[in-house]
Formats: sequence, structure tokens, C-alpha cells
Amino acid sequence: MKRTHLTQQGEALRQARTSQPIGTREIRHLVVTAADLLSHEHPMQRYTEARRMVLARKLTGGEYPQHEALLTAMPVIEREITAPEYALLLRRVADQLDVRADQVLHGVALDVVRILMDADRDQAAIEGARR
Repeated sequence: MKRTHLTQQGEALRQARTSQPIGTREIRHLVVTAADLLSHEHPMQRYTEARRMVLARKLTGGEYPQHEALLTAMPVIEREITAPEYALLLRRVADQLDVRADQVLHGVALDVVRILMDADRDQAAIEGARR
């Protein structure tokens, strides 16, 4: 059976977004949630770039910076791939996003952190302008 609704974890993240900033831990959680959803699909179900974008929008509600950070974390689909194969790729990405505060960042984790930091700076500038 194919899931079409958010998981409890995804819903909890959606509600938490309004009250606190998001970090790599939350993006990692969204990547794992996406992998969980895809691993339940039929083994031969094809997964496309369009479906990747739809899933990212569903998990984040299209909100910035979560949506942009999740799309950055989810590998672009350049060749034909099944949903379970893509789920495995997402689990590898989740491992890369499992970072400590004092850890040197590389690759996907660095890209995600840059997006989140830029969003924090933008938000601070907006709040400063309102004062």
C-alpha cells in the first residue's frame, strides 16, 4: 500500500518549524522519512525527478528554507531508478547529515548548512529591518 500522507515524524517537524529554527538534524530526519516512504513502494516502481520534487514539497509544505535544504540533500535523479534504490541513496545521504557541532563538514552536509545559515541571516535582517 502506498502512503499518501505525512508520517507522524513529518507532521511533528511541520508543526515545530513555526517555533524554532531548523538544522541539519531536522533535514536528516526528513531524508530518513522520505527513504522510509519509498522503501514501502513496489520494488519495480520507477522514481523520477518530478516525484522527488513532489515528495520534498509534501514533506516540507514548500516552506523556505526547509524545502530548499531538503531538495539539496536529496540526490538529483539523472537516470532511471526504482523507488527502493532511491531510498538506499537517501539513507546514505542521511548518514552524511549525521554531524556533530564540532565536525568539519563536506559535501551535502556543507551545502545544507550553507542554505540554513543563509536563511538565518536573511531572517535576522528582516527582523532588524522591522525594528
